[in-house]
Amino acid sequence: MSNPGEKLAAAVDEQVQNYRSIQEEIQKLRNDQQLLMQQQSENEMVRQELNLLDDSAQVYKMIGPVLMKNDTEDAKQTVDQRLELISGELKKVEKNIKAKEDKAQDIAKQIQEMQGAMQNAAVEAAKLAAQQAAQG
Repeated sequence: MSNPGEKLAAAVDEQVQNYRSIQEEIQKLRNDQQLLMQQQSENEMVRQELNLLDDSAQVYKMIGPVLMKNDTEDAKQTVDQRLELISGELKKVEKNIKAKEDKAQDIAKQIQEMQGAMQNAAVEAAKLAAQQAAQG
């Protein structure tokens, strides 16, 4: 029969690996969130600049290496659509971060409980060994 302490230690190690994996996922999501926030900020600045223009202003859009003339209203609509898309993606990422953080918190709690159980088992094993030594 194998040592129950070893099984518990292996289970703790597995949970620690799960926790680390989730932390890495959270970090990746935070990087994605930061990139989206940067894109949102840039597009907000573009929208502000476009709003300052009058209707007769010339607007150009870079398509590959070429600047193409673009209608001001089209440019505004494009920027607004981009901002909506970015906002939606940001909400998804924030929701995923929250879910991963909750999961990580649950796993951390499980790890603490398992480590506490291991300590209690070690204390009981030490008491039993002490009793056997006193009797023997």
